[in-house]
Amino acid sequence: MHNVAAVDEALERTAEAISSSVGAVFDDLEKVAATVSGVADRVADVPRRSAYAFLKQDLAAFINRHSALIVGAGIAYAPGSLPEAPLWLEWWRAAQAGGEPRWVTHDLNPESLNYYDYTTREWFAVTTANGSPLAVGPYVDIGGINVNIITLCVPAATPQGTHVLGCDLTLAKLEGVFLRALQLQDPTVVLLGPTGRVIASNNARIASGTLFVEEDMQRVDRSVDVSSGSPARLPWKLITLRT
Repeated sequence: MHNVAAVDEALERTAEAISSSVGAVFDDLEKVAATVSGVADRVADVPRRSAYAFLKQDLAAFINRHSALIVGAGIAYAPGSLPEAPLWLEWWRAAQAGGEPRWVTHDLNPESLNYYDYTTREWFAVTTANGSPLAVGPYVDIGGINVNIITLCVPAATPQGTHVLGCDLTLAKLEGVFLRALQLQDPTVVLLGPTGRVIASNNARIASGTLFVEEDMQRVDRSVDVSSGSPARLPWKLITLRT
């Protein structure tokens, strides 16, 4: 028999730890986005890429500051917003041993077999359509590091269109926050995304990325919103399962 009060306390503690950790990443990413919007507003003509040269340094500092959670960050520009190219994406991956983040190349040539049309990706399309922060995933980042990730996105509105600032969290790093805060082996506790994908679990039989089906949901005993104050930004739940 579980100690109900202890389980409830663990769920609330874990929700707060996750909301606080991920919320801090969102907050800093929104500061960078605000700077991007400010640059576009101050430039009389259509800004060129050089107007955003500061982003390399700012995003490197952002990646290093949040290295306990994220593995990369960047910006996807609104289509047609830059004079130099119809589409442009700048992304950096965290380097090993605290070095400088490295540039990640993407094939932006529509005629290429490896064309990466970021405008059709959920993280870009939904963020620009809604104009609000978004957590997308988990999904496998096949074109990047081939692991399960979650992409946090924030919009940067400009007269030329809405750019998207984003960063990638690996589930392994987020699972560390989850387990350190939870400190429970029993009952089974699952951090669940809005599409029913498992983000983290304290049960080795329920792997990250697993899709919960209706049968699984019928076993839910308790459910706690991770970010009750901002559910749209972070629509995750902590649930316990009956054995």
